[in-house]
Amino acid sequence: MLLSYWHFPPVPVLSALGGLWILFREKPRTPLTGLATLPILAFVYANVLPIYFNRTGFSIALAVAATSLPFMCWSIFLQRLLRAEIADQAQYSDAKAFMDALLAFVISTVIIVVAAYTPDHCSNAKCKFGEILFGPLIFVDFWFASIFGGLAASGALSALYRVFRRRITLRR
Repeated sequence: MLLSYWHFPPVPVLSALGGLWILFREKPRTPLTGLATLPILAFVYANVLPIYFNRTGFSIALAVAATSLPFMCWSIFLQRLLRAEIADQAQYSDAKAFMDALLAFVISTVIIVVAAYTPDHCSNAKCKFGEILFGPLIFVDFWFASIFGGLAASGALSALYRVFRRRITLRR
């Protein structure tokens, strides 16, 4: 029953399939392999969340959080597994990391607001063509927020994680 409400527009489906291809076929893995989970999670949440929630700021923020947290955890796991070096204080200062994190949170918030309060009707030919490529507008709102808002939010959390990890390393 739940699968009958799913949408399979070409662009999100191909991006999710590309993400699956990278996850399962790319060898050797790098810390950037975690980026492959982003379109997969966005596709799943763009299909599931509109079934249970109306399009509000909270539901879009939930989609962004549900995308960014697993994506960031997977990226941290790959960084630890592959022993990726974190930039030292001279290359990437704590103040710059906090400013980058703040900017990324602001970008994520703007994306949430734009996705939550866009019109939900389509009237011209360009919009109809966009619906063919990206799916119905409710799906597109959740997908767009999950992809780009999730990327911005996880970037912010990743910058804060680098500062936290560097501070812990310096104390030892």
